[in-house]
Amino acid sequence: MIRKLIILWALVFSLGSCTKDFETINVNPNAPSAVPLDYLLAQSTLFITGEGGDPGYRSWRTNFIYAAMMMQHMSSVEVGFYRGTVYTFQGDLSAAWFERAYPNSIKNLVNLIELSKKDPKQVNVLSMARILRVIEMGVLTDVYGDVPYSEAGYGALTGVFSPKYDAQKDIYADMLKELEEAGNALSASAYIPKTADLVFAGDINKWKRAANSLMLRFAMRMQKVDAAGAQAWAKKAADRGLMTGIEDSFGVKFANTGAGNNSNPNSWNMFPGGRGIVTADNIQWGKTYIEAMKTRKDPRLGVVSALKSGDKTPEKQVGLPIGTDATMLAALPAPLNARANYSRPAPNMYALENTQFVMTYTESELLKAEAIERGWVTGTAKTAYDNALKAGIKQINSYGGTLTDADAAAYLAANPYPVTGTLDAKMDAIHTEFWMSTASLLQHIESWANWRRTGYPKLTPVNYPGNETNGQIPRRLRYSQGEYGVNPGIDAANARQGADLFTTRMWWDK
Repeated sequence: MIRKLIILWALVFSLGSCTKDFETINVNPNAPSAVPLDYLLAQSTLFITGEGGDPGYRSWRTNFIYAAMMMQHMSSVEVGFYRGTVYTFQGDLSAAWFERAYPNSIKNLVNLIELSKKDPKQVNVLSMARILRVIEMGVLTDVYGDVPYSEAGYGALTGVFSPKYDAQKDIYADMLKELEEAGNALSASAYIPKTADLVFAGDINKWKRAANSLMLRFAMRMQKVDAAGAQAWAKKAADRGLMTGIEDSFGVKFANTGAGNNSNPNSWNMFPGGRGIVTADNIQWGKTYIEAMKTRKDPRLGVVSALKSGDKTPEKQVGLPIGTDATMLAALPAPLNARANYSRPAPNMYALENTQFVMTYTESELLKAEAIERGWVTGTAKTAYDNALKAGIKQINSYGGTLTDADAAAYLAANPYPVTGTLDAKMDAIHTEFWMSTASLLQHIESWANWRRTGYPKLTPVNYPGNETNGQIPRRLRYSQGEYGVNPGIDAANARQGADLFTTRMWWDK
């Protein structure tokens, strides 16, 4: 007993004599005091695809409920929830990307950027993070217009918890600058986070080409509002080197670990073990898209679409009419009066391990073809167009297809480039394929953005009773209603951009 007391007093004395080392001796050597940057990079990469607490939440609302429906890739008779098909508003649906991106992906990317700046050896992590931030902010501004940008995600560092809304013109200028600087800084001689890089597994040259192709995307978006700036940036992107093949396509890879962030968010929404919006007949492929695939003899139809029975025979696929509610559907003759009889994404389209594409080689080549036709970039537009169509057919093999070079050649033969046609005819050919390709890879948000700029393909809107656009396809989504009364920047944005409505056009949408 005495021995125990002596030991106890010795411990008390020793603790008292080294209080100055209290923080050191209380550090758990088995727990990291800072999260490794590689982990933060992998997490941030997964987050840009549409995570946010509830797996696939913002992907479901923004990509499917609104963008896919408005672009007539998909349709739903549940018009009270899948509101994009009839152009009506619901606050939590419209604001989902806004409300989930800022506290998740944007905050994490800002944290990663600031941490990696402190170590010159982490220049590749820093550059990748800057590119990822441009991708995320690009979606935000293309969906809503003016948004918090320069101060966004810095609240914990600066104490600014109501970041200002930057003008889209200024956002675009900075995003292009970021892509150029980040691309320049990428270095094959510095540390390369191969395992944490869920896009290119550490291939620095592919990152560089992807940054340049993204630069081309944003340059072309400015075509109507700043032709000189668009031309200068498009030329710079092409001169620096664009994607060279489908292996350069920017896609986030997943490991299929179930309901967490490491499953494809689009797949999670459609997957029967997830949200199950396909197997529950919530969404089907739209009639506009299915008929276009048949008209164009698109071999992707037998890959992307199936009847509920599992039948993928292309000739049997039937798209759900756009703007059709349950009452209207019930009035149709059998078997078209039941939504279970319409085509929907095939099961291979929602495998949880599917890559989620951000930008493809197909898109890069189509934009290059347009830039060539406008005289901004050197080259042959037909060659770029041909490359794009053939690559788009082969890219679907990432989603379970088995299409061949012969399939790609046949599709190109059925949809040749109008070399002697008018500029309008050429733009129609280029951007109709853009619309087709993005639909096949579930890139509906990007398809919507490109359609708003180009007007192709020429879609026929619906004028459903009670819609908020007077029967016109929306030009943007509305801000989070929670911003009002909290962030005065939203009032400045509305004064500068226009009323917070679906019909208000953003800076580049003229």
